[in-house]
Amino acid sequence: MALLKSLIFRQNPVYMKLPSLSFLAQAFLAALRRFPLTMTCAAIGVAVLMAAIEHDSGNKDWIKVWMMAQLGLALCTGLTVFAESEKWSSVRKAALEVAGLGLLVVYYFWLDLEARNPDTIQLPRYLAFLAVVHLFVAVAPYLNRLSVADFWEYNKQLFANFIVGAAYTLILFSGLALALLAVNELFDLGIREKMYAHLFVLLAGIFNTAFFLYHFPAEFVFTDREKSYNVVFKNLCQYILIPIVGLYFLILYAYSVKILVTWSLPHGWVSSLVLGFSVAGIFTYLINYLLPEYTESKIVYAYRRWFWWVLLPMVGLLFVAIGRRIADYGVTEPRFYVAHAGVWLLLVCAYFLWSKTDNIKFIPISLGLFILIAVLGPFSAYQVAERSQAAILHRLFEENGRFGGDKLKPGGEQVAGEAADQISSVLYFLERHDALDRVEPWLPMPWQALPGWEGANNRVTQLTDWLNIKSGTAAGDWNRKRSIYPNEPAYYGNVAGYRAFYRLELYEVNLAEKRRPAEKYTWLSADGTQLLVQPEGTKSPADTFDLVPLMRRWIAADSAAGADLRLDTGYVDLRGKKLNARLYLQEARFDRRNLAMESLYGMLFVK
Repeated sequence: MALLKSLIFRQNPVYMKLPSLSFLAQAFLAALRRFPLTMTCAAIGVAVLMAAIEHDSGNKDWIKVWMMAQLGLALCTGLTVFAESEKWSSVRKAALEVAGLGLLVVYYFWLDLEARNPDTIQLPRYLAFLAVVHLFVAVAPYLNRLSVADFWEYNKQLFANFIVGAAYTLILFSGLALALLAVNELFDLGIREKMYAHLFVLLAGIFNTAFFLYHFPAEFVFTDREKSYNVVFKNLCQYILIPIVGLYFLILYAYSVKILVTWSLPHGWVSSLVLGFSVAGIFTYLINYLLPEYTESKIVYAYRRWFWWVLLPMVGLLFVAIGRRIADYGVTEPRFYVAHAGVWLLLVCAYFLWSKTDNIKFIPISLGLFILIAVLGPFSAYQVAERSQAAILHRLFEENGRFGGDKLKPGGEQVAGEAADQISSVLYFLERHDALDRVEPWLPMPWQALPGWEGANNRVTQLTDWLNIKSGTAAGDWNRKRSIYPNEPAYYGNVAGYRAFYRLELYEVNLAEKRRPAEKYTWLSADGTQLLVQPEGTKSPADTFDLVPLMRRWIAADSAAGADLRLDTGYVDLRGKKLNARLYLQEARFDRRNLAMESLYGMLFVK
C-alpha cells in the first residue's frame, strides 16, 4: 500500500499517513465543513441501509430514500465544486445546493417502485441519472475556460483517490471483521452475523466517503509539475490498457474480414463487443491523453493519433448488427440503447477527427446529454420502443385480417403459429410497459365492454381471445413452460441399495457447446430430452435416462395453463439402459410443446 501511494501521489505526506483515529476524525471534520450536504447524504444512506439490514426490510420507502442518498452524494459534490470554481459566495453556494436537494425531493415522489415492472423503466432511468451526476462531478469545475490539461489532472486525482480509498476500506473491513470474529470465538460474546454487514456499510458509507472528500482537489488549476505522469499511470497505459484495446481491435477486425469473405450479416452479439472495445478504448485514450508528451514510445503516440480512425469502422459494424435486429423485431429498450450509443460514438469520432481543439471535456459532457435524452422526453428509449412495437402490432393485425376499417374486429379464422406468437409477444411487451392504452384507439368499444373482462390485469388474454388469436408463447413463452416442485421437499428417505448420488444443478444454457461439460458426471442432452450419467472412474459410455415419459406424465397431471405443478411425492424413479435411479426433486422446468427439459435441480441416487 505504501508503494502504491508513493507511486500515485509522489510521496505526498498527507497520503502517507495511515488512517489512525486522529486522521479519521480530521478527515471527517474537514469533509463535513467543505461538503456538508454530501456527508449528510452519506449518513442518511448508511442509516437507512443499516436499518434495512437490522430489520430484514425491503420497505419501498426506505429503498427510495437510500436511492436518493446515492444520487445526492455525487450531485451535492458536483454542485459544491462548481460553485467553488465560479468563486460564488457562501450564500449563493448554499442556495445552489438546496436547489439540488429540491430536485432529489421531486424525484423521490416521481420515482414509482410500485409500478408493475419497475425494472423496465424506473430502475434504468435511475441508473442513468446516477451515471449523469457522476459525470457532472467529473466536469463541474471545468464548465468554463480552464485548460484541458487541468481538467485531465483533476480527474486523474479523483481516480487515484477512489482507488486508494477503496483499498483502505477493504483493508480496514478485513482487519476489523477478523478482530470481531476472534473476540467472538474467544469470549463467546454472541456477535451476530449482521454486525459484519453493519461494519461494511459504515466503512464504505462514512469512512470511504470522508476519505475521498478529504483528498478532493481544493484547487482546479495545477502546476506543470503536478500534471506530470508517474510510473503507475505510464505502466497502466502502455503495458495493460493499450494491449487490451489492441486485442479487441484484432478480434473485431478479424470478424469484419470474415463478414466480407462470407458476405453474411453480423450477429447481434458483436454489438456488445464493439461497445466493450469503445469503453476500454476511450478510457485508455483519456489516460493516454498527455502521455505522448512524457514518453518517446511510438505506440503511445500512435494510439492517440489513430484511435478514432480505428474506432470509426467499428461503429459502422455496430450499426449493421443492431440495424439487423431492429429491422427484424423492431425497437426495444436494449436495442435503442445500443443504437443510441452508436450515434454518440459516431459523434465523438467525428469531433476528434475533424475538430481542431480535441477538447476531452466533450466526452463526459456529450455522454451525459445523450444519457438524459435516452431516458427523458419523447425520444427516450421507452417512448421510441413503445411506438415501434405498437406500429409492428398494427401491421400484424392488418396482415392477419383483424382490422375492419380503422377498428379491430372479432376474428373469424383463428390466427396461430408464428404470427400469433409475435402478436402476443408485442402485447405483453406493451403490458409490461403499462402502454396498452396505445391499443385503445383501435378498439370499437371500451376494454370493459369486450367479452371476458376480469380487470386490467387480464386485458391481453381478453383481447387475444376476442380476436381469436391462439399463441403458444403468451407472456414470453410462459404458457408453454412449466415449473415443477414437490409439495413438501424431501429432507429424508430410504436410499438403501443405492451406491452413488449426484447433486443436480443442470440447465440447458450451460450446454451451448452441445457436449459434456468438463468435470461433470451428470448433464442434460443438447435437446433436453435425456439425463446422462457418467459414474466417476468409468470410461464406458454414459447411461441415459429418458425424460420424455416423465414430462408427459407431468403434462397429464397439469390441466391449468400457465400454472406451476406441485408433486404429491418428493421423488420420482427413473430407469436407464443400465442403471436405475431415484430423483429427489427440488425444481424442474421444461417446455411442454417441445418436451425439452430446461433446468433440473435435486439429488440423484443411482444403483
